Amino acid sequence: MKILVTERLILRPWREEDHMDMYEYAKDPLVGPNAGWTSHKSPEESRVAIRRFQHDRKCDTWAVELRREKKVVGSLGLHKRSPRLPVPGCVEREIGYVLNPAYWGRGLMPEAVKAVMEYAFLVLLVDVIWCGHYDFNHNSKRVIEKCGFTFRFEREEILGQLSGKHVRSLFYSMTREEYLHLRGLQNGSQHAFTSKFKIEKA
Repeated sequence: MKILVTERLILRPWREEDHMDMYEYAKDPLVGPNAGWTSHKSPEESRVAIRRFQHDRKCDTWAVELRREKKVVGSLGLHKRSPRLPVPGCVEREIGYVLNPAYWGRGLMPEAVKAVMEYAFLVLLVDVIWCGHYDFNHNSKRVIEKCGFTFRFEREEILGQLSGKHVRSLFYSMTREEYLHLRGLQNGSQHAFTSKFKIEKA
């Protein structure tokens, strides 16, 4: 996993000592249930979640840290999965994210998502990135729209972690070709623009 640095954020690997920052937002009922998981009941539960992130080979999960405050305010994962049936020869990923409600409305998550999109499309050469939200999660919908994803389909789901709650999930995606067109890049060149973020070694 690479460290991604934007104007206001550092996206980096999680550390166990981040558990109190995670617990601050993971205990908030506005966060977990909107993402399909139950709110954390103790700092230790957050510590366990961080350990799980550190050993998950099917997902790169960044801690989203505010550069000035040196505080982790959210999480962003690039999952090796797709909400649709696999397409042979197509490399697909799905982005998922949460943000501390105290920092909502500042454009932080779109800034983080756009950095990961750029990294995934231009460095990892991912073909398609997916992103989704439950029908009641309007904040997540706004992030997806700000990042330029296109709505593709929806389906009914049952959330096991939330006592079998029935929800409607909406899925959006962007292809690398669409991304290059959106950014005005020619022939996929990484040098056709000035990047808004930089990559550092983890």
